[in-house]
Amino acid sequence: MSSLKIPEEKIDEVREATDIVEVISQYVSLKRRGKSYFGLCPFHQEKTPSFHVDPVRGFYHCFGCGEGGNVFSFVMKMDRVTFPEAVRNLAQKANIEIQITDDDITALQETEMLYQINKMAADFYRECLTKTQAGRRAAEYFTQRGFDSDIAEKFQIGYAPNRWDGLILKARKESIPLENLHKAGLVIPRNDKSGFYDRFRGRLMFPVLNTSGRVVGFGGRALKTGKNIPKYINSPETAIYRKSRILYGLYLSREGIRNEDKVLLVEGYTDLMRLHQRGFPFGAATSGTALTSDQAHLISRYTQNVILVYDGDSAGFAAALRGADILFSEGLYVQVAALPSGSDPDAFLRDKGTEALRKLLSNAKTIVEFQLSMKRQEKKLGTAADKSRIATELLVTIRKIKDPVERQLMVRELAEKLGIEERLLHQKLRRMIKHEKETSGVPGISLETARDKAEKALIQMLLKEEGCWAGPIFSQIGPEDFRIPVNRRLAEIVQKHRENGTVFNHKDLLHQLDREPEVYQSAVSLISSVSLNDMDLYQLGLDCVLFVKEERLKQDLQAVKDEMRKYQKDESRIEVLRNRWQDLYQEKRALITNITASWKKMVENL
Repeated sequence: MSSLKIPEEKIDEVREATDIVEVISQYVSLKRRGKSYFGLCPFHQEKTPSFHVDPVRGFYHCFGCGEGGNVFSFVMKMDRVTFPEAVRNLAQKANIEIQITDDDITALQETEMLYQINKMAADFYRECLTKTQAGRRAAEYFTQRGFDSDIAEKFQIGYAPNRWDGLILKARKESIPLENLHKAGLVIPRNDKSGFYDRFRGRLMFPVLNTSGRVVGFGGRALKTGKNIPKYINSPETAIYRKSRILYGLYLSREGIRNEDKVLLVEGYTDLMRLHQRGFPFGAATSGTALTSDQAHLISRYTQNVILVYDGDSAGFAAALRGADILFSEGLYVQVAALPSGSDPDAFLRDKGTEALRKLLSNAKTIVEFQLSMKRQEKKLGTAADKSRIATELLVTIRKIKDPVERQLMVRELAEKLGIEERLLHQKLRRMIKHEKETSGVPGISLETARDKAEKALIQMLLKEEGCWAGPIFSQIGPEDFRIPVNRRLAEIVQKHRENGTVFNHKDLLHQLDREPEVYQSAVSLISSVSLNDMDLYQLGLDCVLFVKEERLKQDLQAVKDEMRKYQKDESRIEVLRNRWQDLYQEKRALITNITASWKKMVENL
């Protein structure tokens, strides 16, 4: 739970008991090089491995995108959990018991209660399907749709009896408070506040499993049609069911997705089940909701390749395009298998068969091909204005592709298909990206200033060789002289060790930063960056200290110069400013002399 408070000594115990290489290997294929491990970064698209894992110091760092951290931050990012949740999950794997507070126990008990209630409901609905007369009729409907009993069992299909208190009666027999059923979203309060009634009645039930295989919610399909009867109703969001973070069937498809190295993304429950029954056990369904970035991130844990198999109508096409944008933003490669108009994966497989779908998948289109084929069908590519319009629409999607090589190839394909110069499309794409950054307030790539470089070098020296350079550096400047917050924080930690007379190593330093991910990542980046071994550290340190100390005086000198230009016709004012400039200049020279002498003396004592 996000509120879980874990003692520092327990965090240390979990860290020591956890093999960071083993944990990361569950997500990334790592190969050993000397004492370290390398693989393709899971946080950005790359062809050459630049993701580095250091098992001795217990951190990972990508030299490509700059992502870095320890085993806790890696689990947090990959599983999208909080720090306490990451510690707790790793503790469970290491068989380490974590003592938690009464408040935490209450929260954990409530979460577990929701899991247990959903399991009870799934078992109840399953029993109703297989052991009641009404359920058998529902099973006949399922069979008539061409599904077999193995699929029903695999997906735990059930039946909600057509009565207001079917599940309520079951809960009472199990001594489960109805208020807990309400928290799980399985019952609804009556308007007159006299009690509750079942949310699902007379429906075929589809349990929704999380990535651990536990039931978190349900989808219910009506077996009768009527004006006021919705075809599907779903569980509301609860503490364990966040629709934006769940993909239906992903738990059952995860091995198939890994084996095929691709996922077929569909929209409905029966679409997904039909894929499994017909030999395509590598799909997942959004269950009627729009695809989210959290769902795209879930997919990226299993594969980088996605084929959108959407309904062949205009709504399905629009959904495919929206889905592609989100998937591209997560760094995934996207293709579209366009179904015939009015069809969906379930109907297509029933009508056309397995081989027809296999052929359709083998001919899946890139997003450019897909969009252009749509426009041709709609006869919207006839004029220059049409081509300009569709080029702009597609560039909006293409700009979200993270991999620069894939992005360039997509632009080239678009240029060839439309007969437009590739150079012009790249120019337009660059303008779009620039405009997006300006309007969103997101700064572009900032160039490191000389001051930033000086600070960086000083921090690297402070982190080098157990802080042996701390004496000379801190004799001239303090943590407060570092302008960049993460550098200031790192300087404070090194200074504290020095004041306490303790010697630190990189592992000790990083352990202190578990709860400060931004500082941790900066420390990892600095530790992992180019070594200073080949540099003259005496001169480098002196130059950087002088730069930091001189900067204020240089700014003051420049301000005086600017003011002299402003008052160049005022002789009395100019005289005052000239004297001020001379004083500052002498102060600057004295500063250089004093720091140089002091630095030499301090370094000699190293």
